[in-house]
Order: sequence, then structure tokens, then C-alpha cells
Amino acid sequence: LVAACAVDAHSFVFPVAYGVLETESEESWTWFLHNLRRAIAHPNGLVIHIDACKGLEVVVDNVFPGVEHRECMRHLAANFMKKFKGKVYTDNLWPASLTCSVKKHNYHLTQLYMNPKVKEYLETHHSKLWARSQFSELSKVNYVHNNLAESFNSMIRKLK
Repeated sequence: LVAACAVDAHSFVFPVAYGVLETESEESWTWFLHNLRRAIAHPNGLVIHIDACKGLEVVVDNVFPGVEHRECMRHLAANFMKKFKGKVYTDNLWPASLTCSVKKHNYHLTQLYMNPKVKEYLETHHSKLWARSQFSELSKVNYVHNNLAESFNSMIRKLK
């Protein structure tokens, strides 16, 4: 069971579409997102915020070309901290994500990039938007994580 949720002007989450997938694959996600697009079209300012579902990242770009495609910072940080350990990472990764200032974001990235493997890792594995300073001003939702979707998932977990 999968769902697409939206956030209203009061930051309330509500479901927009549901689907039952046999497996998390590009084919299944394509079916779901094509049906979602039929329901909501491709409105100006649409933001799609995903976690690490198999096949989903590629399909979002195919079905909703040009959409602001964000990655969940909580998932990014969990994966990042498995590879990179130390105070410089814990002191700079989340601040790089949470600041709205491009200057502060770049400062924190510079600290992280002291290890050249960090830049390579982020560019290779986390190329979608994950920092507020990079978000479009068109959408007023500035979440860097998808905790609202996780909350929705916990509500329907028994149904799954």
C-alpha cells in the first residue's frame, strides 16, 4: 500500500492518492505516478518529496519532468553517517540542510568537503534537493524531511 500525501496551508497532511503495488519497482511506481498525474495534473510549484524507495527517484523525473524533486534529509543523514563519522560531519550536515542562507549552506558544505569523498558521495548518491537554501521560493513548504508521510504511514500500518 502506497500513498501520495499533500500539505495544506496550515501544515496539515492529507492523502491525495492510494495504490497497491505488488513490488516497489520502476514499473509499479510508473503506474502509480501516472495515475497520480491524471488526478492532480502537473501544477506550477509542485514539489515531490521522496524517501529511498526502490525505483521511485527515476520515475518521478520521467512522469513529472521539471518538478522540484526533494530528498528526505533524515534518510540522507542516516545513510551519510554510516559512511562518514566524526564531529565535522555531525556539526555541519544538518545545519547545511536547515539554513535558508546560501552563504551559510556553502560554509557548512566547505567544512564537509574537506574530505573530497564527501562531495563525491553527495553528488553521486544524493543529487536531489535536500537543503532549504536550494528550494524554490514558489513552494512555501520548507520541510527537509518527510516525517509527515512517515506519520501517515504509521496511521495506516495496520492496514498494510
